[in-house]
Amino acid sequence: MAFSAPLARGENILTSSNITSHFIENMVTPAEVITALDIAGVDFVLAGAYASNVWTGAPRATTDVDVVVASRHHRRAVAALRKAFPRLDVVDQQVVTRFQDPGSGRVFVDAMKPKDPITRAVFTHHVVASVAGHDVRIPDLEMALAMKFAAMIGIWREIEKKYMDAGDFISIVKANRKLDLEKLAFLGELAYSGGGREIRSLVEDARAGRRLKF
Repeated sequence: MAFSAPLARGENILTSSNITSHFIENMVTPAEVITALDIAGVDFVLAGAYASNVWTGAPRATTDVDVVVASRHHRRAVAALRKAFPRLDVVDQQVVTRFQDPGSGRVFVDAMKPKDPITRAVFTHHVVASVAGHDVRIPDLEMALAMKFAAMIGIWREIEKKYMDAGDFISIVKANRKLDLEKLAFLGELAYSGGGREIRSLVEDARAGRRLKF
């Protein structure tokens, strides 16, 4: 599979994983998920907090590994992850298949289904990070912001997670002065009509230190 030029900041993913290991017992690491999916030949992109940590410049802990899996490979991905993590329960939902602890219900892996335009776009707008000897695709800078934006405005998203997404959004903007605003507006429109204008406004607010309203 042809990849874009590798990134130098893949170590942020491992840093985040190491931070998480101090708080979560029997955690699933991104390296474990990447290895399992690579062995199975699954077409996927690493997403969620582990991927956005590459762009924030300040890696943080996160409990679950999110991957966007190509529709044609979803069953293959589920089989590979089931084999790699037999202790976890598998819960299939409309937009995601979750692998969670049977006792606590804590979600360790989300295999996301590309059901909406924003999620599908990640297979086009990505770069590559090196993680534990594996080249893995992650959302590129503008795509990472667009995915955070979509999560922030999503009606299904828990309010406490929306604020965490907003914090990541601000951190990404402040850590990366050079943004392709036209591309960002295009991706924002994939969330909803008018999303391009809103995401650019949020970038301006983040740069100015103003509170984000979404």
